[in-house]
Formats: sequence, C-alpha cells, structure tokens
Amino acid sequence: VDEKLQGTLEKRLGDSFKQVSERLEQVHKGFGEMQALASGVGDLKKVLTNVKTRGTWAEVQLGTMLEQMLNPDQFAANVAMKDSGERVEFAIKLPGQGGNDEPVWLAIDAKFPIEDYQRLLEAQEKGDIQMVETGVKQLEQRVKACAKDISEKYLNPPKTTDFAIMFLPIEGLFAEVIRRDGLCEYIQRECRVVIAGPTTLWSILNSLQLLCFH
Repeated sequence: VDEKLQGTLEKRLGDSFKQVSERLEQVHKGFGEMQALASGVGDLKKVLTNVKTRGTWAEVQLGTMLEQMLNPDQFAANVAMKDSGERVEFAIKLPGQGGNDEPVWLAIDAKFPIEDYQRLLEAQEKGDIQMVETGVKQLEQRVKACAKDISEKYLNPPKTTDFAIMFLPIEGLFAEVIRRDGLCEYIQRECRVVIAGPTTLWSILNSLQLLCFH
C-alpha cells in the first residue's frame, strides 16, 4: 500500500511540475514582448519606492496567484492565526487531520525588501566588491528578520501547519536570496519558513491542488 501511495504521489508531483515547465516555456516565448516594456521600468521603480504602494502591489500579486490557482473556499485573506489577533495576508485552508472538520491553515505572507535588493544590484553594476559584500549581508539580515517575523506571528500548530511561506514577488529578488549559501536552509530550520518566488509558489499551489484538494 505504501509503495502504491508513494507511486501515486510521485506521479502527481511529476505531472504538476510538467505543467509548471510548460507554463515557463510559454513565458520564455513571450520574453521578447516583455523587453518592449523596458522603457517603463523607471516609472515602476518610482512607484515601488513608496512603502505602502509596494506592500499593496506585492499583496495584490499574491492574491491574484491564489485566485488563479485555488477555489474561493480553499484560501482566505486576513486570517487570525493566534489569539493575539495577528492576521496573515493570506492563508490556504487545508483539510483537517483525522477526519477533523476544523481546517489547518498554511500562512503565506508577501515580503518585498526592495531597498536592500536595489543596493545590492547597484553595487554589482559598479563592480564594487566591498559594497557587494555589504549589500549581501544586509539582504540576508532583512530576509532573516522577515522570516522570524512570520514565524513568531503566524505559526500556531495544530491550528496552522508547522511551516509558513514567505512570498517574494519578483523572480530576481527570489533568485538573489536562494543563491546565498545556507540562507534558505537556515530559515527553514530555525524559522520553519519556506521562501518562494512567483514560479516556485505556482508550483507549490499546483502540488497542493493535486495532493490535498482531490
């Protein structure tokens, strides 16, 4: 039975990641059209310098992805995870264990440490090794602080899963974070937080649809 179950899970996950790969291929085909939008990057950068606007933009992007992948009854916004009243931006409603009617919530919180990321990019463009090292440390510290904040506010088993997801809304920022040696492993181990960019979150949601909602 275990072997059959494992085989089924592996097949579902394989199908899920195949769909993600196909979507990525479509994105790459459309990359030429995206380059035409480069002239508007300056305007977007100005918008994102506003902290409130930036936070809203990241939250809207996260909400849009959830709406595209999940049914309305499979997730909720502004969910209270603890008696203290802390509310997470979004949480996925997973089936309760052992036939329990009470759902188990998986918290997803969008973070966008754009200042640290921009400073690092500027240092890399200038080829300033010392500034790059400083920028890397600052970005790592900010991401660790964000993960700790998520862990302390939103992890509350058995009402919640024993891990949460930190959503980074642009692929470049996500790639910069995961390339830091040991950073993601540290955050997963110490904070019980998984870091996801847009593509990674899409894959996670796809897998949840196959494994938990079917």
